Amino acid sequence: MKNKRAIFVILLIILTGIYLFLRLYNFEEKANYYLDQGLHLLESYQMVDSQKIRLIGPMVTSKTFLDRGFFIGPQYYYVLAGLGLLTKWDPILIDLILLFLELGFFLYFTNWIRNKYGTAEALMVFSVITFSKYFIMHSRFFWNPHFLLPLSILMIFFLDKYIQKNKILYLAILGFLWGLSFGFHYSAVFFGIPLLIVLIKTKRIWKLAILIVPLFFVLGDLPWFIFEIRHNFYNIKTLFEIVIRFSGSERFEIYYFIHSLGVFALFSLAWLLSKINKYKILVCLILVLGLSWLQIKFIGNPSPLIHPVGWTYPIKKTVVNKILINGCPKNFNVASTVSGDARAYDLRFLLVSKGCLPMEVDEYPKAEILFLVAPVNRPPESEKVWEVLSLGKFKTIRQENLGSGIVFYELEKL
Repeated sequence: MKNKRAIFVILLIILTGIYLFLRLYNFEEKANYYLDQGLHLLESYQMVDSQKIRLIGPMVTSKTFLDRGFFIGPQYYYVLAGLGLLTKWDPILIDLILLFLELGFFLYFTNWIRNKYGTAEALMVFSVITFSKYFIMHSRFFWNPHFLLPLSILMIFFLDKYIQKNKILYLAILGFLWGLSFGFHYSAVFFGIPLLIVLIKTKRIWKLAILIVPLFFVLGDLPWFIFEIRHNFYNIKTLFEIVIRFSGSERFEIYYFIHSLGVFALFSLAWLLSKINKYKILVCLILVLGLSWLQIKFIGNPSPLIHPVGWTYPIKKTVVNKILINGCPKNFNVASTVSGDARAYDLRFLLVSKGCLPMEVDEYPKAEILFLVAPVNRPPESEKVWEVLSLGKFKTIRQENLGSGIVFYELEKL
């Protein structure tokens, strides 16, 4: 028994080293601090600066109806605000803290599976996580769906507790965790599937479950529901309209399922493996290799999982330093045409966090100076985006090549 545990610990340490190497190697260069990260940090910073608590979080831009957006809960902003204060609003440090916290949850999950099912099952689960191309890509940036991974681990833990102990307390915790998860991302609605399966399988206290789970679900996402009551159920009405107009041609993104049901799927694999007596180690190896190969084969690097070529975090810091070379300019704005969104929220937040505030995104025509980052084949003289056109006639004060086909401009209105 002691030898088995020693082997488990040694292999787990080796896998943890590989886990960290695959994610941390050249981290700052590969980290994806981009549009969503800049915008969400900016809004969290503004919440802290204004000392006004938010009741809703980011708008789900992928799902709208007649220009009505659906907003998730504010939990993501609360977490970013805390991490921002802790790290002095450094995006890379925030990402690293979340990376290590997620690793801690995965290690806890692995050890829990070992105690419940066995060493082979536990190492299979952690190996799949370690070599997963999808998880590696997602570890290089922070994003609200990521919080469903640790929360789903807690859901599994308390589902097991409920099955074993049959206590109302665990139903309440499950309802609260479900609501909290929904506040981070609406795909947490899928958490209801394993919860419903457990309730049907155990055939316990249905009447209490129908009351307790919804009540604590609301408590888990209470700020969002307070917002709904204050604003005539804006989000619920919008979500209803989106759902009834859903067409089969609309695409479900993979993170809808990976972040909400991925941990449940790994847990199910471990349970199935525990039923195998022969060739278990061989089956584990086949699963790890097979799942890793499938991800390498079929998962690409689509936006927003990577930044535009060359538009890395170190380059963005360089741009900010160029803007601040003579102190904070006055009456200026920033724009970027290296991506589909020219408002440059990534640069905007880095400047704000240093105490230098660009003009608002609807005030481009008022700016006297525009700092523009553009591909080499999109000079400002031929640019068609409003953020540049609204400057009117201008002269180029500075033009510097940043490498990788990206150019930095300082433009002054004439």
